[in-house]
Amino acid sequence: MGQSLDEIVRSTFRRTIEFMPGELRRAPLASWNESVFRYFFCRHLPGVDEGVQPFVECERIDLVLHGGDEKAFVEFKFYVHPRRFDPYTGASSGFKGGPGLQNLQEFQRCVQQLHDRKSVPGLSKYVVLAYADPITGTKRYSDYYDDYRHSDERVTLDLQESAEFINAREERIQAKLFTVDAYGER
Repeated sequence: MGQSLDEIVRSTFRRTIEFMPGELRRAPLASWNESVFRYFFCRHLPGVDEGVQPFVECERIDLVLHGGDEKAFVEFKFYVHPRRFDPYTGASSGFKGGPGLQNLQEFQRCVQQLHDRKSVPGLSKYVVLAYADPITGTKRYSDYYDDYRHSDERVTLDLQESAEFINAREERIQAKLFTVDAYGER
């Protein structure tokens, strides 16, 4: 392993984001979810460093990475405006779910649980957040996550990387990489 695990996570995040526009031309955003996003992240990991060993869904952590004496816990949150379709006609019948307090609380729980996990030397904790807002419309994930501040002041959520908007057919996707630390952990 020639790079630190932090450099590997950052580089893998960037490679995954660079890959997305081409893949979105092949598979529309409606066919994506958190697991698909994590799969693409894991797919780009060996291209960054083959010495990293990934563990998916490891004790309720989306992705655990081991490299030398370092470890990384990575949680993924991928929010889109999923459409509902009539199964007989294929016609769109509106949206299911979408931005709101339920998604925000889910994100807050994710950050809090990651923070609350025991810290050991060489461990880093990350959240990869991606959300898609329709180009037109008023209900937006960006209203909740563009300037997110965690409700527990003992938790620091530091923005490490933020991708430029990725344009899909009818949506704009924003992706961010955060580290999660308690005061004094770094």
